[in-house]
Amino acid sequence: MDTNISPDSIGTKEETTQEMSSSQNSEKNSDTNNHPILDGISKFLSFVFFPLFMPIYGITLLFNMDIFSFYPKRLTILSYYVVIFFTILLPLFFIQLLAITKIISDAKMREKEDRIIPYIITSILFLLGSCMLFRLGMPLFFINISISASIAILIDAIISKWWKISAHMTGIGGLSAGIVLVGIATYVNTSTTLILALIVAGVLASARLQLKRHTPAQIIAGFLNGFISVFLFSLINWGSLLRSIFSPI
Repeated sequence: MDTNISPDSIGTKEETTQEMSSSQNSEKNSDTNNHPILDGISKFLSFVFFPLFMPIYGITLLFNMDIFSFYPKRLTILSYYVVIFFTILLPLFFIQLLAITKIISDAKMREKEDRIIPYIITSILFLLGSCMLFRLGMPLFFINISISASIAILIDAIISKWWKISAHMTGIGGLSAGIVLVGIATYVNTSTTLILALIVAGVLASARLQLKRHTPAQIIAGFLNGFISVFLFSLINWGSLLRSIFSPI
C-alpha cells in the first residue's frame, strides 16, 4: 500500500479546510448581519419601547385626557418627576451598579440569570413609586395599575430563573391592559389608543424576533404576563392598604 503523501495533496487538503472554515464563518455572519437595516430599526424600536419607559408613556396618555385637564399643574409635574425617578433613573442606576460590581455579567442582561436581581429591585422601585403617587393624590385606579405593573415585573423575575421571558413585551402588555382599565374607570372610549398599543406590540414583537433576543413563545408569554397581571391585580383595592399605611399629602 502506498503511504506516500505528496506536498500537493497536503496543500489541497489545507485549502479545502480553509474554504470550509471560510464558508462556515460567512454563514454565521450572514445569520447575524443578513439585514443590517432591519436590525438597526429593530434596535431603535427596542430602545423607544424599552420596558422602563412604559410608565412615562402611560402617565402621559393619562394627563392628555380631557378629564384630567382640571388636575393641578404642580401635581402633574411632581407626578412626572416621581415616575421618571422611580421607574427609569433608579432602576438604570442599580442595573449599572450591579454590572460594575460584577453581580451581573453586563448591564444589557442578555443572560436570563442576570435579570433576576435587577427585576426584583425594579419591582420594589415601581412599588415605592406607586406609594409616592398615592401620596400625591393620583387616582386610585392609576395606583392600582402601577402596583400591578410591579407584580408583573416580579413574575418576570421569577420566570427568569428558568426561562428568558420578554420584558419588552411585558411592558407593552401592561400598558395595553392599563389603557383598557383607564377606559373602564373613566367611562372614556380608549379603543383607538388600545388599537395603536396593540399595533406597537406587534411591531415590537417583530423587532425582538429580528434581533433574535427571544423565541416566539417568550414573546407571547411576556405580553400575556403584562396584560393579565396588570388587569387582574388591578381589580384588588390597593387603596385601602395604602390608606392604612399613610394618607395622601
